[in-house]
Amino acid sequence: MVALDADFEAVFRTQFPRLVALGLAMTGNREVATDLAQETMARAHARWDEVSQMASPQGWVRQVMTNLLIDHHRRRKVEQGALERLAARPGSRESTSGTGGDGDLGELLTTLPPRQRAVVALYYLEDLPVSAIAETLGIATGTVKALLWKARASLANRLGLER
Repeated sequence: MVALDADFEAVFRTQFPRLVALGLAMTGNREVATDLAQETMARAHARWDEVSQMASPQGWVRQVMTNLLIDHHRRRKVEQGALERLAARPGSRESTSGTGGDGDLGELLTTLPPRQRAVVALYYLEDLPVSAIAETLGIATGTVKALLWKARASLANRLGLER
């Protein structure tokens, strides 16, 4: 067994549950969220000499997790497109259906585009200010605000709420 640096262990203990929660909010799947959180922490451990010297190792970990989640969503979208093309072939009995709504928050969030989902999860789940979200995602604060507005409008529409 490898001995862990005390600083890394402290970051792991505080950040791992938060990363899993962030992943669960963005994917709706606890297993995927846990796998991506583990991958994030493995990357942090592999680069701990560098990461530990950063102003915010927690911010670096959160950024890596968010990037992995966006990559995961992109892969799923490509896979889903392939499945839909297969289902559309003549003689196929499979059908594609839209996302049903049982009101589950995780399910609702998975209907958002990846960047909107990331912004919503970081804003509401991680309770980050707009400026920290912009830094984490490497985008302008105005873009974060626009993505939040679009996500709120989309979710309100899906829930049948007036905006």
